[in-house]
Amino acid sequence: MIDLKHRVILADDHKLFIEGIAGMLSSVEEIEIAGKAHTGKDALLMTLDKRPDLVILDITMPDMYGIEVTRKIKAKFPDVRILILSMHLDLRMIIEVLQAGADAYILKDSEPSELITAVKNVLEGKMYLSSKVIKLLVKDYISKHSVPVSLEQLKDLSARERQVLRRISESKSMKEIAEELHITRSTVDTHKANLMRKLRCDNTNELIRFAMREGIVDLDE
Repeated sequence: MIDLKHRVILADDHKLFIEGIAGMLSSVEEIEIAGKAHTGKDALLMTLDKRPDLVILDITMPDMYGIEVTRKIKAKFPDVRILILSMHLDLRMIIEVLQAGADAYILKDSEPSELITAVKNVLEGKMYLSSKVIKLLVKDYISKHSVPVSLEQLKDLSARERQVLRRISESKSMKEIAEELHITRSTVDTHKANLMRKLRCDNTNELIRFAMREGIVDLDE
């Protein structure tokens, strides 16, 4: 009879914790514990020797951090899945281990049912992140990326403001714009201030980038 069980290696430097995880996973019929490691190097050597389907790995372990273990395992066996089980809700650490190739990152304070769900997802070839990890990554992403201007805000631009924006994107001076549009310099300054407010731009360069991105530079007057 063909053995369809998934072979899993557990790696954590706390022996009582690793036994608890083993007991928890014993309820999953399709999982077989192939080994238990208590240091980073042992986890790596055991994985290279047994080539399991999944390694459940802590990050902070003696001899070798889980990030480096992940990197080395993925370099040798890209198909071996790696689930990080850590107490650290640390952005730098999370990003680094995901870049190293980890397939999942869940926290040690997660419910037992979440660990089992994560294991099943990873063994099916999916990625899994704890909700707290997702929130942290999304918060970091939002803080580094400006929110795009909505269509409603674009519609809020008047024809004259579009004309001014187009000429700003062509690197024309306020004086040149005033002469071309037959308006005063102060009126051009007012239009520019309104554009920056409506489009949430802090300076002329941002206005130019916006105009190029949205194709406003190519609009017919």
